[in-house]
Amino acid sequence: MGALAVVLEWVDISLVPVWGTAQVFTRVLSASPWAIGLVSVTGVTGLVFVLVTGQTLTALALARPAAQRRSALALVVLVAVVAAANTALWPSTPKRTVRVAAVGWTWDQLPRGQRSSWKLVYDTVYRRLVQHAAARRAKLVVSPEVGFRVAAHQRKAFGMRLSKTARSLRVWLAVGYFDHARNRNQLVFVDDRGRVRGVYSKTHLIMTLERYTAGNGSLVTVKGPGFLLGGMICQDDNFTDLARGYGRRGAQVVAVPTNDWKQVRNYHLENSLFRAVENRYAIVRAASNGISAIVSARGEVLARRDHFTEGPGAVVADVPLYESGSFYARWGNWLVILCLLWLLLGQAWTWRHRLRGGRAAGKNRSTT
Repeated sequence: MGALAVVLEWVDISLVPVWGTAQVFTRVLSASPWAIGLVSVTGVTGLVFVLVTGQTLTALALARPAAQRRSALALVVLVAVVAAANTALWPSTPKRTVRVAAVGWTWDQLPRGQRSSWKLVYDTVYRRLVQHAAARRAKLVVSPEVGFRVAAHQRKAFGMRLSKTARSLRVWLAVGYFDHARNRNQLVFVDDRGRVRGVYSKTHLIMTLERYTAGNGSLVTVKGPGFLLGGMICQDDNFTDLARGYGRRGAQVVAVPTNDWKQVRNYHLENSLFRAVENRYAIVRAASNGISAIVSARGEVLARRDHFTEGPGAVVADVPLYESGSFYARWGNWLVILCLLWLLLGQAWTWRHRLRGGRAAGKNRSTT
């Protein structure tokens, strides 16, 4: 049953990829980071296997007195193995810490709502929040997905404004914006000397809702202020391909601008926490119409702000930097393959057993 559940959940998140791993029923377990370290080896499907197998063993123990002892023993072994794995996989000693920040707002909180020009947003909201984060000695400030909408003739002025802010405040910026000239949803990295160090384009678009040009999945990593920095945008973190790629590259911090809406903001944040634990890097999540949060590589929410209830603002936290990467980042969905093989071998054994039984019954009838 555990193996079957794993395969079915993988089909759901991979072959019916509307929301990716945000569709998995184990998503809510991200609220207990100490209990999900296993996913750094197995991915989220490991939790599916543990929960369904545990429930099946409990049901067997209650429904079949003859199997009660074996089922109870197997359940104890399962719990003990998971507890030991989570304890062993919990990172303990960070190399050092870095102070980072995320800024966000809702569109209704902008001077002219969603129709506010990029200059208006920049001057009335964004710069003030970046100044606040820089005053608290943040080395990196991440802003929301499509926080600015920039026309072709405005790109140079927009770039110069970002460069000036980064230089004057001596802070790195990871800025989400929509580039109308390229018809792309992008994330630009600007260092504390005002230089553009990389641009990432959103790869996983929401079906039927987002109709612009998708990125090709190319990862962007830059050497930030003392750590390797990567970036994804919103829906990208509902899928594991890009997230695992950054784990393999050794990224220690990943900037994730996002644009949610009121009804999904909690669900999306719950799912985002798994990417940090699976790949052992911190996440700096800046939201428009959602929840901005800073998440450690252990899945702990170090700071958060719900912009619907708390208004525009910045979250700032000291993030522990651990050795990046994990078994799951390197090997991916090996558990799914193992479960599929187990199911196929089990079915083959069942067919063979039935075939032998049928032949034996036929011989008995013939003899009689």
